[in-house]
Amino acid sequence: MSQATLEIRRISGKSGPPPGEGVRREFEVCKLIDTTTCIGCKACEVACLEWNGLSFHETVFDNSYQTMPETDWNYWNLIKFNEHEREDGGGLQLLMRKDQCMHCAEPGCLVACPAEGAIVQYVNGIVDFQQDHCIGCGYCMSGCPFNIPKFSPGAQKVFKCTLCVDRVTQGLEPACIKACPTGCLHFGTKPEMTELADSRRPEFTIHRALTERM
Repeated sequence: MSQATLEIRRISGKSGPPPGEGVRREFEVCKLIDTTTCIGCKACEVACLEWNGLSFHETVFDNSYQTMPETDWNYWNLIKFNEHEREDGGGLQLLMRKDQCMHCAEPGCLVACPAEGAIVQYVNGIVDFQQDHCIGCGYCMSGCPFNIPKFSPGAQKVFKCTLCVDRVTQGLEPACIKACPTGCLHFGTKPEMTELADSRRPEFTIHRALTERM
């Protein structure tokens, strides 16, 4: 999913300096996930599928609210549900987290990839896959510590979340962020998200204290 308007920080299969082509973006983008306000509605999952033109999976109920066991080559965003036994004996509570590409500062997938131009890290921090250069070797899958890149048997290529680089390039937030109804998901520059996280710490502390008493 080439986005030539963004300046490239580094690119797979190249040992020399990064190309440095494209529009300069001084800031690095960042996503803040506040699980204390997540209600498990899965709107972010649906938005990801719809924006990226991905097909819906057939799911089977396995005594969990989780849509699928893990992400897939055409399912890049997954809310994982974990049933947690309360320490006070008050029964079960659901703990949720958002499973998707971390867009690492030091991407293991990019380092492991031998295909020239198949994986690109932009200056704004987004790590993007260029499937037209992918050779389907799967080395990026081995290089990722989070089990995120997934191989498509049909396309013989590897796919993952792009952080909606096409939207971000146009000044929009990722589709999953846009769809979240509770303020669980936020998007902006790293300083903005750090400031927001710091400002919400007192709320989190109160929420945790109330949860532990319930």
